[in-house]
Amino acid sequence: MAVVSKLNNLVELAKEKSSERRRTLLREVTDLFFEETPESGSATSHKFDELLSSLAEQTARDAREELSQRFADAPQAPRGLVLQLAQDAIEVAAPMLARSRVLTDDDLLSIAETAEQGHLKAMSRREEVCERLSDTIVRRGDDETVAQLIRNDGARLSRETFETVTERAESSPVLQGPLVERGDTPNDLLADLMLTVGNSLRERIMERFDAVDPAVLEHAMNASRARLAQRMAEDRDIAAAEKFVQTMALRKQLTGNLLARLLREREYSKFYAAFAEMTGVDYVAARRAIRQESIDPLALICKSAGFDKALFVTLAVLRHAAGEDAFRDARELGQLYDAITADDAARAMRFWRMRKNMAA
Repeated sequence: MAVVSKLNNLVELAKEKSSERRRTLLREVTDLFFEETPESGSATSHKFDELLSSLAEQTARDAREELSQRFADAPQAPRGLVLQLAQDAIEVAAPMLARSRVLTDDDLLSIAETAEQGHLKAMSRREEVCERLSDTIVRRGDDETVAQLIRNDGARLSRETFETVTERAESSPVLQGPLVERGDTPNDLLADLMLTVGNSLRERIMERFDAVDPAVLEHAMNASRARLAQRMAEDRDIAAAEKFVQTMALRKQLTGNLLARLLREREYSKFYAAFAEMTGVDYVAARRAIRQESIDPLALICKSAGFDKALFVTLAVLRHAAGEDAFRDARELGQLYDAITADDAARAMRFWRMRKNMAA
């Protein structure tokens, strides 16, 4: 009963107007709570909750930050106080959102629906993140927040969420590294990234594939091809472009000059189809090699196909439809192309051509 008596005295003192006194009282009540922690759900616990919440609401932010740090790891922390602090400014909320086990998944989901990026990022650092919360963080989070989530091995991701993040990663280098390094990223989604990531991450993917059973890898590459083809199914120009390529092949006109002309004239569908046919990759890979920022995939594909340096440089500068200064980087591009070995190109192409062969 001593704790109740002390708590009642502090309740009376809390009626004082002085903000400095309230801060002191907040510390005293907090100390009392940890000295004789009440049973969760008890009347004493409710009284602590009411007093702490009231004092916290009326004290400066730095005092609330201190309070949040002290209660974030307390399994019997007053629930009302925890919820209040978890929805405060990020400096106050972060410890609660990242560590408090008093917060349920439903609590976190409710907060996540309206939270700002800092709050979402704090949630993404929790020791365990359920699939539903991961889904919400990916849906509402920016790339930095989502990357934080992906780096957290304790975050569980649904298949649908993995696919969403992978699609975003095609245009976001921030997401690529965490996805490639995450141990449970599905193999077929790693295959999706093969033509998107830079050389070091591509090498990491190929190392992972080398350790995969061939039958499992074949299934993954087939799933990658089918999914990416489905995403492009609405492109009505593809069928017409493939017919055009067949005609050019019969006429013996499927050449580097044709590729350069198609790209210069922005006949993109025909170019992708022709480039795919001449290099042995699929249409998706051909399109990605031209449309993404990194020049590496285009260089690897051209080198493997035996294209001369002049053709590669021409395609590299034409892909951005540049103006009169387009060839100012030609020398650098040529040096990059010369630096790629046939073995490097062949190793990467093994996986891209495997995917195309699935469609045959």
